[in-house]
Amino acid sequence: MSDNNKPLAKLLIVDDDFDIVQVLKMGLLKNRFLVDAFTNPEETLQSFKSHAESYYLVLSDIRMPAISGIQLAKRVKEVNPNVKVVLMTAFEIRDTEFSKVFPSTQVDGFVQKPIGIKDLTDKILSLIGDTKKRKEEEEGEQGKDNGENGEQR
Repeated sequence: MSDNNKPLAKLLIVDDDFDIVQVLKMGLLKNRFLVDAFTNPEETLQSFKSHAESYYLVLSDIRMPAISGIQLAKRVKEVNPNVKVVLMTAFEIRDTEFSKVFPSTQVDGFVQKPIGIKDLTDKILSLIGDTKKRKEEEEGEQGKDNGENGEQR
């Protein structure tokens, strides 16, 4: 498989609106992301807990029944602090305002709905770029340590 066909990263998306989930999933799949999509935040959380290390980013609506996107963000970060979390909302939110109102919840970004797939893709790539590079470097170093230096682990 050439690098051009290789998936960029695995994402988890959740919105209680099925149509939004489908549009986002299809658009992100076309942009070479692997996507797990949910309309139920509780199911999303269960799936995340089972595969926390395989996701680079969680994209969640803020307003959902049972668990809000803010509560989901907090729980996701408790399981894997390295995963990026982006919240979607129909309203404009500034990062500084959010951190004042929810100081204990770390969110990596916000997108305002509706958002185009290209803008969303650019936002995701800007957020996961550092994480992805670090992960690849760690995997590369582990590969080097497995015998190239003659040392055994």
